[in-house]
Amino acid sequence: MIGEILPRIIKNIELLIEFERDENLKNKLNSFLDAIINAKNIFVFGVGRSGLVGKAFAMRLMHLGFNVYVVGETICPSFKKGDLLIAISGSGETTLTIEIAKKADNVVAITCNVPNTLAKISNIWIPICISKNEYLPLGTAFEHIAFIFLDIVVALLMERLGISEKEMKERHCNLQ
Repeated sequence: MIGEILPRIIKNIELLIEFERDENLKNKLNSFLDAIINAKNIFVFGVGRSGLVGKAFAMRLMHLGFNVYVVGETICPSFKKGDLLIAISGSGETTLTIEIAKKADNVVAITCNVPNTLAKISNIWIPICISKNEYLPLGTAFEHIAFIFLDIVVALLMERLGISEKEMKERHCNLQ
């Protein structure tokens, strides 16, 4: 049973190697890294499980020392020039995500690899390739790959900025 599902999950993870092989995707990834590094404040938004993936990414960005906020939380300030919105939506058609993105002037959209509204209104579109997977319901494959992709982004930022895990741990919540 697991032997039938796990290879499909691994196949999707292996699709991320395209960000190394495909020059267009490599450029998109580098533009995404630059956008994060150059942003005054970073806002992250997604609905449902995409939102949970976004919250995990926002936490890691905070560990890296970025000013980062999750849209919809009570401590979220206003979006201003020089800020960045990272919008996550498997379909790229989630109404609330699109409406939030329309309010920002600097948007990175992370969606599936099919043309969609969120991709069209973003400054940078990160298309996450996934294969059809009938064993994983309701966008699970996208959420897996988006989570892993964003963890790779964190590792690349650590490398680019020379930030150690020790430094990140110093920013980790100590009230637990």
